[in-house]
Amino acid sequence: MAKALKNEEKVGAAACETAPEKEKIFTKEQLLNSERFRGKRDLARAVLADGKKYSAEEAEKIMDKFLKGSVK
Repeated sequence: MAKALKNEEKVGAAACETAPEKEKIFTKEQLLNSERFRGKRDLARAVLADGKKYSAEEAEKIMDKFLKGSVK
């Protein structure tokens, strides 16, 4: 027979199933050396800050925002 779960156990199990995976964080150098950013290395070098860490998606958004920006 199945054991009845306590309310806390039910909530914990549900949270584990729906919790998003943590994004992996990389340094600027790691992103520059990655295959994913091979064609965008110059852009990444220019717009990403030294010493700061980014997720790959965050770095993509920063680069896209820069490319879509207007000239002043």
